[in-house]
Amino acid sequence: MSARLAQSAPIARRNKISSPFRATRFDLHLPLKYRQVGESGWREGTTENISRSGMLFQAEEPIAPNAQLEINLVLPAEIAGLAAAEVVCRGEVVRTVNPESGTVSPTLAAKILQYHFQHGSLLSEA
Repeated sequence: MSARLAQSAPIARRNKISSPFRATRFDLHLPLKYRQVGESGWREGTTENISRSGMLFQAEEPIAPNAQLEINLVLPAEIAGLAAAEVVCRGEVVRTVNPESGTVSPTLAAKILQYHFQHGSLLSEA
């Protein structure tokens, strides 16, 4: 996934979804890469919403709850600040929603256990 792809990804809505009991969620549709901890190959997905504590995203295939994930994505400048920023996350699947038809991707909800901003690559590595 290139920085150009991530920066030009459609952002459906920039609405904040808020609740007094949850971190503010941003309704963003951004490309991401993910894999289970210990796997070598990356899979691709797209966020549906994201907050500092978790994210909901379309995945290539279902993953069981409690599985540990590595997730990389690029936050656009309007969210990250002055410039786009690659975020490297460690997360855990909390819910999998399987599609009702064979043509739709499963959706994964993951809590973010830790994250940091990666300087330089903007997802250019495979």
